[in-house]
Amino acid sequence: MWGLGALCYLTALFHRMSLSVAGLTAQERFSLDATGLAAFSVVQLVLYAVLQVPVGAGADRFGPRRLLLAGMAAMAAGSTVFALAASYPAAMAGRALIGAGDACLFVNVLRLAHNWFPGRRYALVAALTGMIGGLGQLIATAPLAALLSTFGWTTAFLAAGVVTAVLLVAVGLLLRDAPAGTSAPVRGGEPLRVSLGNAWRNRGTRHAMWTHFTLMGGFVSFTAVLGQPYLVSTQGRTVAAASGLLGVMVLGFVVASTAAGQLASRRPGLRAPLVAGSAVAGTLCWVVLVVVPGPLPQAVLATVLIVIGAAGGVSMLAFDLARSANHGHQAGIASGVANMGGFMFAVVAELAVGVLLDALLAHGVAAPQAHRLAFGVVLAMSVAGTARLATLHRHAGVLPQRPEPVLAHAG
Repeated sequence: MWGLGALCYLTALFHRMSLSVAGLTAQERFSLDATGLAAFSVVQLVLYAVLQVPVGAGADRFGPRRLLLAGMAAMAAGSTVFALAASYPAAMAGRALIGAGDACLFVNVLRLAHNWFPGRRYALVAALTGMIGGLGQLIATAPLAALLSTFGWTTAFLAAGVVTAVLLVAVGLLLRDAPAGTSAPVRGGEPLRVSLGNAWRNRGTRHAMWTHFTLMGGFVSFTAVLGQPYLVSTQGRTVAAASGLLGVMVLGFVVASTAAGQLASRRPGLRAPLVAGSAVAGTLCWVVLVVVPGPLPQAVLATVLIVIGAAGGVSMLAFDLARSANHGHQAGIASGVANMGGFMFAVVAELAVGVLLDALLAHGVAAPQAHRLAFGVVLAMSVAGTARLATLHRHAGVLPQRPEPVLAHAG
């Protein structure tokens, strides 16, 4: 059951990151500047982030199967629209459908893990989910670039839509929410704002969200849309070499998510130190990308990208931290809150970098320097996230001694 859900997540990560190697092609196809290209990813990620709390609440109340079906249907439709789009608005509609569908996937796959595995295995299964998603990102690098080069835009994205539709049918036929004879914890009838308020008042939930914000945010910002133009312009790499470097970055994510999950399953007390160390290391790598003029030596650049990717992999611990800091009936909504973090980061960073980059280019700044300076936005956000993690460090994964107050009269 978890494997079916994880395959859905692999598909979602492919769709989410497909612009990582199609960005320059999209700019040519739709005559876009940097802001217009960033807007594709921003719209997609805004919908993803905004829907995380409702999707988490839906996972708690209705079970993951229904939401996974809805998500896969939306992504299949979105990929088809994107493949056939001849105008920018039509392409944007396709990315919006992909973002809305993607929003239904990860939290509900985690809910499947919560339903089908004992709590002591949750950190490992969550990390393995992230690893399988990372494979989807790998497919969205060099393999997708080769598919685009060989068969063209329409065929590549139509094929992705067809594969998604086939998996949708398999989920409809085979997936069950929980083992036979058991039932998952179900959220009570309190309003969504009350359940959300209770989760947010828990400092452990907020630590999990800032974990995801700081570690996943920079990784998503780079791999979703910003990385390929930067690697070609500032670092002087070819499009093919840039795709390979993005693949190396995703490989760092895959390896680190698996290793962190295994370690956290055996020694939960190491989760917070792993998060803190990864935040510092990732921030230092952004310092290198912003401060050091390119092109960097291949070994240095690859190392920097691997570390940022590995930090993204460690961010998968956010969901185990959120789970262990909340009671079972709030697992879905707590995971949804945590999952908002990295994508709020990416939305702000991608839009701000795109706007700043266009402004710098318009004022005559050379493209390599403009890309580097625009990445200062990502660095500043990474520093802010690391500082916030430090203030919440002692609350990492801690279940409050007394139940969180129910805010029945809040607002």
